[in-house]
Amino acid sequence: MTGIAAASFFSNSCRFGGCGLQFESLAELIVHIEDNHIDTDPRVLEKQEQQQPTYLALSYINRYAQSITQVRI
Repeated sequence: MTGIAAASFFSNSCRFGGCGLQFESLAELIVHIEDNHIDTDPRVLEKQEQQQPTYLALSYINRYAQSITQVRI
């Protein structure tokens, strides 16, 4: 990855659907995308799981991973 490509990758700018909002941190950008651009309705998520979606909210994946970890402890 060239310096220019790396700089644009780490810009904390929302490129989801041409949104263009800027954020101070990557964490703020992730929260924005999850809250504004990814549907979290359980019925929608279940339908997406059945269709093998191309994306899921990272917090949704983390919840699943944490529940598995808690069962093993």
